[in-house]
Amino acid sequence: MIYMKKYDVIIIGAGPAGSSAAYMLARSKINVLVIDRYPFPRYKPCAGGLTVKTFKSFDFSISKEVKYSTNNVVASYKNKIFHNISGNKTLTKMVERKEFDNFLIKRAVDSGATFLDGTKVTEVVWKDGEFSVKTEEQFFQCNYLIGADGTNSIVNRTFNIVEKDLYGFAIEINCPLSKDNIGKFNMTFDFGTIPNGYLWIFPKDQYACIGAYTTNRKMKDIQKYLFDYIESLGLVPESKELKGHIIPYYGIYYKQPDFPCILVGDAAGFGEYCTGEGIYYAVKSGIIAAEVISSSIKSGIFEYRTLQRRYQKEIIRGLKLAYHIGKFFYSHLPLSFNLLMSYLLGGILYESASRGFTFDQSFSKIHVILSSLLLNKSHISNNKYYK
Repeated sequence: MIYMKKYDVIIIGAGPAGSSAAYMLARSKINVLVIDRYPFPRYKPCAGGLTVKTFKSFDFSISKEVKYSTNNVVASYKNKIFHNISGNKTLTKMVERKEFDNFLIKRAVDSGATFLDGTKVTEVVWKDGEFSVKTEEQFFQCNYLIGADGTNSIVNRTFNIVEKDLYGFAIEINCPLSKDNIGKFNMTFDFGTIPNGYLWIFPKDQYACIGAYTTNRKMKDIQKYLFDYIESLGLVPESKELKGHIIPYYGIYYKQPDFPCILVGDAAGFGEYCTGEGIYYAVKSGIIAAEVISSSIKSGIFEYRTLQRRYQKEIIRGLKLAYHIGKFFYSHLPLSFNLLMSYLLGGILYESASRGFTFDQSFSKIHVILSSLLLNKSHISNNKYYK
């Protein structure tokens, strides 16, 4: 086994969470190594929708990576009742994850990070105040370790930082768009068709990513829901090969240990129950981890309490709220859809999304209206969209 030099920080995983942390650390002149098991660029199953709060998190432009931007969204109920929410502000930017993730890690490398791709980590050990990271051929050491290696994180498996018992599931497939239907499809979310989740359309350059998301990880016929939906749209998948990925919610129970190992992104379980959004929380947690490590290196003491406080305030609080609101939403359709589409609530949600508010910030704006609407259920159930 070849001995390599010791780093200040080693990050396992080069997705948005790991790359964001690496970029911030390298920019602060901290010696950081990023290791990923796959050669880059690599395919990543993900719809690739970036919310405003996500692209506002970057201090650099991502415009060259954007395939499609939209200032409106279509929400439907059982693919029959449609409601268009639009305005003059950007709501979402679509990226291709293979290209986007490669772009982010290149930013980190250009800032001074070292990147080792196509390399599988086989063991991580914490001993005598430092970490040993072993791959199939190499050996590394570091003072701080970041686990950015997804839901099957070797870092989490080794140190048992957070339990992995709460998650959903999403599948997707690309459908080519002909000249006749390019521009026909908007970003769409269809509720009520698939239990405990939604179907989506995310248009990009010459194709649309069509997918299904459910909070019920044991659902057996999710593929049928998706292919029936695609057929109803008059589209034909480019292949029958579906791509799937886990959406973790267990980050609401995250507790930072007192030794300098931090989980970020999916490894930490930072997925949003309502929508399945994960990229924002990946980027945000990566930035927080980097900032806390930078401060800890300066002070000489791992500021784990600061990390937990920031995670709690900036990530976990919103994820907990999304979890409980999502439970209500999916179990009270179509009432909850009607609430979502109400004139006042819909307008506030659009404004919140377009300004990059987090889930808890958005909810603080709407809870008074939501309470009022809930008290008037007869009005809601008689809404014109459900006749």
